Amino acid sequence: MASKTTNYGLNKHSPQDFYNVEARNENWDKIDEALAATDPTKITAKAAPADGDGVMIADSADGGKAKRLLWSSVKTALGKLFVPLARKINGKTLAKDVTLTAADIKMPDSEEDIGAAMAKRAVWDAVLVSQQSALAWAAAQKEPKQCGFDPHTTDTPYEGYWCAELTLHAPSNQWRVLYVTNVVTLERWFNIYNIDRWLGWRKVPLAVAPEVHNFPLANGFTGDIIYYKTQENICTVSGCIYGTFAKDSYISIGYLPEGFHSAHALELPVTASYGVGVRCSVATDGNVTVIISTSGVAYVYLNISFPCA
Repeated sequence: MASKTTNYGLNKHSPQDFYNVEARNENWDKIDEALAATDPTKITAKAAPADGDGVMIADSADGGKAKRLLWSSVKTALGKLFVPLARKINGKTLAKDVTLTAADIKMPDSEEDIGAAMAKRAVWDAVLVSQQSALAWAAAQKEPKQCGFDPHTTDTPYEGYWCAELTLHAPSNQWRVLYVTNVVTLERWFNIYNIDRWLGWRKVPLAVAPEVHNFPLANGFTGDIIYYKTQENICTVSGCIYGTFAKDSYISIGYLPEGFHSAHALELPVTASYGVGVRCSVATDGNVTVIISTSGVAYVYLNISFPCA
């Protein structure tokens, strides 16, 4: 007994059926119609797609099966990759390349465009001061200046490249301040001219936390001790150390590295086990020594600060 295929309703014959030319021709007509519907030369053209239209894709997530994808979904996917033509920049559509001028860009919280604002800015008429003294040049100026110093400029905080700004103060410009910023280290210094002389370079501290390091303990000692140095060149050693401390002894617990050595040989009070008072010696070569005068000490607690060399 004849039956139909699931998708296109083609006629299927059973082994006991007689050959039927009409049924076979009906199958060919259905196949021809289905193929024509997918033939680009046979399909009727459409000027613009609608959201309900669909395109055929091979679904890679489902074994390459043919799937219908709505045009609305295609638009959503493309909108994540490209700027929609409906959008504008300063009233200019994005149908083609857009050129913005200074008049198109407004200053924040203002109707003034950036071109007008830039025209009002103070112009930096800086010059390069080289092969001479920075301080002598600054003392001779009759008005505020901005300039640059190079390694051939003398009387700067140290040799290098600097951006400088000179301010003058009344009366008669007898007070003036020279600010300089190193373009490599970003350090900022200033020098004040008082009537007839410069008072000397002073460094402006930066809001930067110091680097903290673990103190290198000598063999036989354990604990948690750190050291660091501030912008004011003050070194601090802090923490707890455990070990064997003999009575009436000078015991080296380790050395501070170069750059953290004390400017002077110092003895400072520290605390040990059971509140026992001991002393800590800091040598100019970086040697840190604990001075014990009591027996039974196992822990020493340090919190000392001193100016570095």
